[in-house]
Amino acid sequence: MMKIHCIQTGDVQIKRRHQLARFRARPARALDVIVDAHWSPRLPIGCWLIEHPEGLIVVDTGESSNANDPGYQPWWHPFMQFCERRRVEPEEEVGPSLRAMGFDPKDVRWVVMTHMHGDHAGGIGHFPNSTILLSKLEADAALARTGPLTGYLNMHYPKWLRPTEIAFTDGPWESFNRSKTLTEDGRVHIVPTPGHTEGHMSLVVELEGHCVLIAGDASYSEMDMLQGNVDGVAFSASVHHDTTKRMRELCCRRPTITQFAHDPNSADRLSELRFTRIA
Repeated sequence: MMKIHCIQTGDVQIKRRHQLARFRARPARALDVIVDAHWSPRLPIGCWLIEHPEGLIVVDTGESSNANDPGYQPWWHPFMQFCERRRVEPEEEVGPSLRAMGFDPKDVRWVVMTHMHGDHAGGIGHFPNSTILLSKLEADAALARTGPLTGYLNMHYPKWLRPTEIAFTDGPWESFNRSKTLTEDGRVHIVPTPGHTEGHMSLVVELEGHCVLIAGDASYSEMDMLQGNVDGVAFSASVHHDTTKRMRELCCRRPTITQFAHDPNSADRLSELRFTRIA
């Protein structure tokens, strides 16, 4: 029997225009975020643990408690310096959180990274024994010398990091045109969900009678997914729209519980078995 846990590793505030963009073109959206004077409420920084018979699976790793230390964020990057407010205590990092739940991070078999921005990859260092899974597009962008320009703080990635690149070779799955089945029982699937980043991917778990879609920043909330809203830093508005359309179609085909990293209602939807309703 599988069990899924939603874990909060601190919280973050972002600009309102980061949360919900006004413009389609990426340069206009990015500038709008930087000049915006209005902040979102405090939003969770979420990640997940899946208890699977074939091994523990972690999806994303949350933020580091060092994220606000002097010099951690690039001094030259206006977005990193002025467009996020992070609050993470050491005991809220994913490693200590798992231990408090009775799990040892060293026992985690797979870490599935939706993408490698700092608030998702900040806790990777807790998993030196795990297989770290990334899409090839995400690995190429995150590990490039230019990574910090686009939000990949690769100077903080552990030196031992050698991610395994996912090739979506298992054909279509439900509303997604490509997929990779992770587990031998055929109940855990990785699907491409680009938009927020070009290489963003999500994980879908098939449980008895329903699915759980763990989608990182493919949308910032279930409501944003339902409305097809684009975030202010997404690499492509049109690709983002296609991804949210595919997620909505999955919710039409199968009873589905959606999980997004910064949605304050994700944990409650999971614990209360609340399925997404498509009007």
